[in-house]
Amino acid sequence: MALEGTIKDFGLPDIFQLIGLQRKTGMLTLMSPDEQVVVAFENGMVVMADSSAKRLEDRLGNVLVKQGKLSKERLEEALQTQKATLQRLGHVLTANNAITPKDLKDALQVQVSQIVFKVFRWRDGDYHFEPTETVDYDRENFVPMSADFILMEGIRMVDEWPIIEKKIPSFDIVFRPVVEQSMVEIAPEGGDALRVPAPASNKIRLAVQEEAIFRKVDGTRTVQAIVDSTGYNEFDTCRVLFDLLNRNLITNVGRGATAEEAEPEEEVGSPTRGYTGVAVVLVLALISIALQFGHPFAVSGLKPALDTSYQGLLDGVSQSRLQRLDQALRAYQLVHGALPRTLEELVGAGLADQRDLKDAWARPFHYALTADGYLLSGVNDRGQQDPASAIERVVPPAQ
Repeated sequence: MALEGTIKDFGLPDIFQLIGLQRKTGMLTLMSPDEQVVVAFENGMVVMADSSAKRLEDRLGNVLVKQGKLSKERLEEALQTQKATLQRLGHVLTANNAITPKDLKDALQVQVSQIVFKVFRWRDGDYHFEPTETVDYDRENFVPMSADFILMEGIRMVDEWPIIEKKIPSFDIVFRPVVEQSMVEIAPEGGDALRVPAPASNKIRLAVQEEAIFRKVDGTRTVQAIVDSTGYNEFDTCRVLFDLLNRNLITNVGRGATAEEAEPEEEVGSPTRGYTGVAVVLVLALISIALQFGHPFAVSGLKPALDTSYQGLLDGVSQSRLQRLDQALRAYQLVHGALPRTLEELVGAGLADQRDLKDAWARPFHYALTADGYLLSGVNDRGQQDPASAIERVVPPAQ
């Protein structure tokens, strides 16, 4: 039985969750006005993804070239062979020793995950899941990705992208280093990256991923070029660049190849700018920690807490949990054909975490069935329903 509808009515996290929980095999087609994405599932695991905007194999070959693992000439030769033999590009490249099997596996993993994670940022579109007996994918070189992993990473991106986009609104932004490359070193293996100069060397210590991305910042590369050349996905690259910006290690110099002058900023050594950067990093870290201990099956389009006050942060965490419960209730109704009598039943069904049943102040959320749906809301200090946070749904009977 096919599953179809609009993303506004039933979010992508719910779709992936249902396919994963029921260990379905089939093809999920996601359609927006500008793009169509096809995701293949086998026993609830993501095994392939492709996009109409840029074919996976085209993207794969270009990224391998930009990473320096493949020459343009070898890629052209492989594409000609592929056209003549109809074999997968990855098979052609490894068979001719143009790249190693590990290079191919790593690149496929990054490219498929980027296609999948990108759709989590869609705000509108249609979906259609068609169950099939089997799906075709590169079984030799692609490691299936669990729906749980996709959900946790995808929702983390949805929650944090709005914050990151305030500093990195476009992938054609260009950054330049504020400190000399020689002033940076990789933190000792097995230890956390220190956000202060190392006592012995007087250098700034960065984690391996941070150091690799920082080395690519040269005043000419765009964000997209850094993504392509490092091999990290778009979100992780932008998250690190955001952090480097707030730590005053890099600065914005404009857009594209011309790198137009950026808007004036405070001096690098300004105490105000330094404290602001620290505050933003701390707030982002607190949000990440709060969400980490919440249920991973969050909700598409969820807005994170942007208020830097502690009260604002707690309000944001509470609202996030309330939204997750709202989506879990609709998922429960779709699977079981009826709404649960209590929120505890969501936990038993694996659709919510016990922590999600209470707000950030440990007050249980209010839940009540209505004649044609349900009412869900936060409560005040006296345990009374809070109208400002109320979510009232009319839920049609499951088909």
